[in-house]
Amino acid sequence: MKFKAVFFDIDGTLISVYSVTRCLKKAFEHFGVKVTSLKKMAHKSMGYKVEEIVQREFPELKGKTKEFSSYYENFYVKNYKKYTKLLPFVKSIFRFLNKKKIKIGIITSKSRKTALVILKGFNLKYDVLVSSDDVKNRKPHSEPVLKACKLLGVKPEECIFFGDHSFDMKAAKAAECKAVGVLTGVVKRKELKKSGADFIIKNLKEAKILIE
Repeated sequence: MKFKAVFFDIDGTLISVYSVTRCLKKAFEHFGVKVTSLKKMAHKSMGYKVEEIVQREFPELKGKTKEFSSYYENFYVKNYKKYTKLLPFVKSIFRFLNKKKIKIGIITSKSRKTALVILKGFNLKYDVLVSSDDVKNRKPHSEPVLKACKLLGVKPEECIFFGDHSFDMKAAKAAECKAVGVLTGVVKRKELKKSGADFIIKNLKEAKILIE
């Protein structure tokens, strides 16, 4: 099948999950909270808004959620180049899609502000961005995917979604578009499959085969 649009998650799919956790660690240190393991934080934080992570995992910051979220976002924007690593084959798959004139949608649980700094900073050309600020219901709900489809004027069945998290797979399947799990995040193959992945690939180098 020839797809009219390709969707990508950001954290763990386009950039390393540890790009986020390193910045979170610095923010927590600023507030006097010690973080011992970036890996554990990655497992607990991916797919959630910063406010949710703080409320659920760090009760010692009760009452400072908004203050922390604001500090983190500003720190991320100012320091993303220092802490962010673009994953392999991202540039090449975007060039391929741009050349083929296949529409690109970015669907992320990041704020619009932090998503834009990554996309602009790494000069990734895309057609539409749906962030956590743009919907009432975030992934794993179908709303972000359906909104991206509507904005691009395509049907869900004409789209394929690449993501590293079970939330990505569930959102894609709920919207009835193809779901591809990418093993560049912290979620394992078994969980991605259980969450509805139609295909599972090692990295975005293998994406071209599925798109073509």
